[in-house]
Amino acid sequence: MFQKNRETRSRLEKLTEPPPFKRPEAIPSLEQKKKEEEKEKRIWQQLEKEAKLMERDEKLREKAEKKVQEIRVLAEKEKIEHLLELAEKEGLIFAVQVAKKMNDPYILDIFHDLLAQEGYYQRFMK
Repeated sequence: MFQKNRETRSRLEKLTEPPPFKRPEAIPSLEQKKKEEEKEKRIWQQLEKEAKLMERDEKLREKAEKKVQEIRVLAEKEKIEHLLELAEKEGLIFAVQVAKKMNDPYILDIFHDLLAQEGYYQRFMK
């Protein structure tokens, strides 16, 4: 019986312990988070604008369509890898346009997440 009480008390103590303290400099402020989100939003708006301008260029549109046909047969991982290669060689705008033309929301979402999370969009901006 005493053993059972000790176990119960130990569980309660663990449940009521405060979470580990994090240093304030390690925790981004709400203002910092908003600035980062706003910065990313502006970048994606600029990409959208440039993608629309690219759509008006007949040669680039045909080139993007050709790349879509090449990529479409690949597996998902290979599609993303190919899109990253395109971003490096042809520019981020072109790679995003190709991803959109694939009409595959899943691939577009993964590509966007990868660019945003890993900071690739900054590296590929030309």
